[in-house]
Amino acid sequence: MEAAALPVATTAITALRDKAGLRPGERLLVRGAAGGVGNAAVQLGRAYGAEVTALARAANLDFVRGLGAHKAVDHRTVRPAELGDFDVVLDTVGTDVRAYRRQLNPGVRMVTIAFDVKRPAASLGYLAASMVHGHGRVRFFSGNPTRAHFDDLARHVVEGKLSPAVDTVFLLEETAAAHRALEAGGVQGKYVVRVA
Repeated sequence: MEAAALPVATTAITALRDKAGLRPGERLLVRGAAGGVGNAAVQLGRAYGAEVTALARAANLDFVRGLGAHKAVDHRTVRPAELGDFDVVLDTVGTDVRAYRRQLNPGVRMVTIAFDVKRPAASLGYLAASMVHGHGRVRFFSGNPTRAHFDDLARHVVEGKLSPAVDTVFLLEETAAAHRALEAGGVQGKYVVRVA
């Protein structure tokens, strides 16, 4: 079951390595750090030599610390302006992108893999505009992993730098329940649906 949760980590590899160019010693902020991509980003950020700050729910702070976050912060108790400076921001949440972008100093890279599902047109429009205008441009992408991404993924697992995090395994007939649980939030890692 753990192997089924691994492929999503290629999104974190693409975001941190290919899109943001994360370098050793840089400060990384991961929004949605307890989720499927976020938990991989925390682990990979450490593997790449970054100082990792993880934003998550209060109930998930110990979980993200266990993944290797240097600092874990309850996203409900802090505003973007209070977080400090970062070199790279990885957003897996999609809300409040404008507020986080305002905190970017020149040279800071922000990568997002999500948009605000409650306001999709406005959110996607803002992301499109922010990819071209102003300082602190936001990079938005859809992951299309290559063989090289999977090779890197396997190497990180073999070296012990990345471990799959499975929150719950659902049976195929429980797929609707899995969706409801995912939409409710609070996941630690990935939900896996068992087909056979």
